[in-house]
Amino acid sequence: MALKTPVSEAHVRRVLAEVEAGQVTAGAVVTEADREIARRQVRGELSADEAVREAIAAALDRFPEK
Repeated sequence: MALKTPVSEAHVRRVLAEVEAGQVTAGAVVTEADREIARRQVRGELSADEAVREAIAAALDRFPEK
C-alpha cells in the first residue's frame, strides 16, 4: 500500500519514538526488526495487515517452537 502523500523522515522518527516509548512503558522489548517494520508502515510501504504479518513472522523467528 502506498501513501498518496509522502511523509518526511523526521515524521517517521517522531512516530517511531512515540510508539517505542509506549512499548517500553508497557514492558515490551522493541527489536531492530520491529523498528524496521514500523518504519515501513509509517512510510506507507506496508499496510497494517502486512505489518502485523511481518511482525508475527519476526517474533516466530525469535522464539521458535521447541
